[in-house]
Amino acid sequence: MSKRVKSMFVLIVAAAMLIVTTAGCTKGNVPVGEEKDPEKTTGSEVSQENSEGEAAYPISGGVKLKYWLPLAANTSANFKNIAETEFAKELKKRTGVEVEFIHPAAGTENEQFNLMIASGDLPDIIWYNWTQYPGGPEKAISDGVITRLNDLQPKQAPNLSKYLQDNPDIDKMVKTDEGSYYSFPFIRGDQKLLVSAGPVIRKDWLDELGLLVPTTMDEWHTMLTAFKEKKGAEAPFSPYWNIQAVLSWGTFIGAYGTTKGFYTDEGQVKYGPIEPAYKEFLTTMNQWFSEKLLDNNFATLDTKTVDANIMNGKSGATVASAASGVAKWTTTMKDKDPKFQVIGAPYPVLNKGERPQFGQYSLPFTSFGAAISANSKNKEAAAKFLDFLYSEEGMRLANFGIEGISYTMDNDNPVFTDLILNNPDKLPISQAMAKYTLSHDMGPFIQNPDIMQTMIPVQAEAGATWINTDAAKHFLPPIFVTNEQQGEMAKIMNEVTTYENEMLLKFIMGSEPISNFDKYVEQMKKLGIEKAISMQQAALERYNNR
Repeated sequence: MSKRVKSMFVLIVAAAMLIVTTAGCTKGNVPVGEEKDPEKTTGSEVSQENSEGEAAYPISGGVKLKYWLPLAANTSANFKNIAETEFAKELKKRTGVEVEFIHPAAGTENEQFNLMIASGDLPDIIWYNWTQYPGGPEKAISDGVITRLNDLQPKQAPNLSKYLQDNPDIDKMVKTDEGSYYSFPFIRGDQKLLVSAGPVIRKDWLDELGLLVPTTMDEWHTMLTAFKEKKGAEAPFSPYWNIQAVLSWGTFIGAYGTTKGFYTDEGQVKYGPIEPAYKEFLTTMNQWFSEKLLDNNFATLDTKTVDANIMNGKSGATVASAASGVAKWTTTMKDKDPKFQVIGAPYPVLNKGERPQFGQYSLPFTSFGAAISANSKNKEAAAKFLDFLYSEEGMRLANFGIEGISYTMDNDNPVFTDLILNNPDKLPISQAMAKYTLSHDMGPFIQNPDIMQTMIPVQAEAGATWINTDAAKHFLPPIFVTNEQQGEMAKIMNEVTTYENEMLLKFIMGSEPISNFDKYVEQMKKLGIEKAISMQQAALERYNNR
């Protein structure tokens, strides 16, 4: 990496990250290995194949790699390094590769990533959301940070190559407009894995009050009013995350035909918060706020507060995930209050019978992936090592762990054992999985929908309810503005989002009258939102032409 690039990187990264749309936003983990002696592993050894032309494992030659990744919370609860897990030990045994995993301290991931890139002292493999690199992954390649994989992939990564060949829609997602492959991606391998959150309601309250599960905004208003007047709920609806996250999933705002942020409508890129429908949504939220149906502390809520609100009866509805909301509350209250029951409710619409157009949704490709650094002396070894997890054997290890220990086979289907489902050390399922798998979080592999067997029934039912939207039609794929537009886009979106979020709170709380909505839209236009939309439209067209 040139000195000029290093010096500029840290200055532009914060601004550039403001314009990136990611899907989930969860934190990922990544392995790292000891520095490899180039004298020990030659290209011919790394390219070893069996007689049928398939990759042969374990890899010979004493391969050592360094692998940088944030340590997932489920792992860090019991281990200081992923190398201590049974998964990592088994991965080393099967691949023959010794890996030194490098984990930044929790909460410093972005800072440490920026410092690492600016220093030029890079490990062999780096786990990151490469769409967040200023200028995107193509710029990371041209900056000499990561390796373009087009030459390595066919020979050293036949498993991943075949998967992408068989799945052209995924193939389009994991490369740049210029056709460059740049990472070994985390892929959610089934539609059922793409939706994990949505509206949640106290079902026991509905039953007690003789109410049906609401499907329209009017029914939600009726329900929340009953929760307030008949159940004494002080904050009938409390959003589990900040209001911006809830809106980005299309909750309530989607009923009016728009959502927060950029989306696509019949091939046209739009920005929800300047659409006329956004005014209708704000009007409703202002009404709910004034009637104290919306938690009046919604702007400052944290997850612990909402946990308490739901379980102690202060709130009767929220928006949360199947795992950290529905499952957690159900298991926590099982012995404390046998009547307690929550369910996942449909995303509401305006008119009975309409299909929700928006909802929480993640692309199969999350934008996270393991990239091979450009200055690695072990590129072929790293590619072959990573490709193991896309083989049938590797995917089973990543998803389910070790056969006979963390799972058994039942008619060719992997089934988790009680070591995972009813851990003898009383570990939560996610932490038990973290000891043996990657599927509790993410990594360079294809996630198998059979891991959903860890869900309790009400959790699975919630997911099945939330998936019934057309969110996939409106969700923007991984797109990139041009390098020349990067700075302008960052500046526009920094100013737009700051003003937008400020006005969102004012409109809902009533300190800014809804009658000033048109003035707000004009100010958004002055800040450049229309220019940003046009840049996103051009980026989408380039994506469609990949």
